[in-house]
Amino acid sequence: MRSLEVVLEHLPPPELNPNRLRSQHWSIRHRVTNEAQAEIGWLVKSQWHDDKPMMKARISYEFHLKDHRKRDLDNLLSSCKAYQDGLIEVGVLFYDDSQHLEIGSVRAIQSDTEKTILRIEEII
Repeated sequence: MRSLEVVLEHLPPPELNPNRLRSQHWSIRHRVTNEAQAEIGWLVKSQWHDDKPMMKARISYEFHLKDHRKRDLDNLLSSCKAYQDGLIEVGVLFYDDSQHLEIGSVRAIQSDTEKTILRIEEII
């Protein structure tokens, strides 16, 4: 089974939080979505080497938080949709529907630095 770990040295952009959907112009969300997809694409290309996509995969998320604010995990997870789409675009994942992708664990950890870790595992 193949696996991949991607470390983003920040939390998902706040512009991608679903709570901001109605309060910002669509072009801002569009620009930030494209930037997030491109970012994960560049990070993954060096590890993936254009292998065939995982036909069925499980993706887990770990959010490292610097502050002690209460965070809504499902909003953090929703903010990562652009990363999933980027993984499809570069050929790591085949598709993100329920037949091809499972969401694994989603957790938040207190840390000295903010970061987002995605762990993608192929399922047979």
